[in-house]
Amino acid sequence: MKRNTTIILFAISTLLLIVISCTLPIYIVTNPTTTEVDEDEDVTDTPTLTPTVTETPTPTTTPTYAVTPTVSTNIGGPWTIWQGTSQKRLDIDFLQQGFDLTANAATEDGQSLLFEGVVSYDGTSVTGTWQSTSGISGNFVMYLDGSYSMFSGNMGGGVPFCGNRLNSSMPSPCLR
Repeated sequence: MKRNTTIILFAISTLLLIVISCTLPIYIVTNPTTTEVDEDEDVTDTPTLTPTVTETPTPTTTPTYAVTPTVSTNIGGPWTIWQGTSQKRLDIDFLQQGFDLTANAATEDGQSLLFEGVVSYDGTSVTGTWQSTSGISGNFVMYLDGSYSMFSGNMGGGVPFCGNRLNSSMPSPCLR
């Protein structure tokens, strides 16, 4: 009985070693062989190996990391704007958070306009959408001047939209 138990334990151990060894990675390490050159031998008779390039190596790319650019433009605050074909004058207060710009203006007829836009990375323009409480909506573009105190633009392409933050004079041209 003891002999059978020993054989069974030996068989289980051997089987376990085989299973474990089959799951382990195998690394084969070779050492380069060196040939000794006889000092009396003529070394010039040794053939030279010239490498031949059969494939152009693929260039590797350097990873780029997302960098959040900082906003150098601040157009938040009170403005006087002119909008629409009749170029109605409205007071508006732009709120800028990072590159996002929002504003809400009350019109003379009891409606209001909501502007939601994004300042361009170079700080020269704002693009976005506008909507009225009357149900009308569209796109707008604001082209800022170098001092960030005036803009010319449009609502939907052909409708004038401009503004001034320093005084109440309408920029010329309003439509751009």
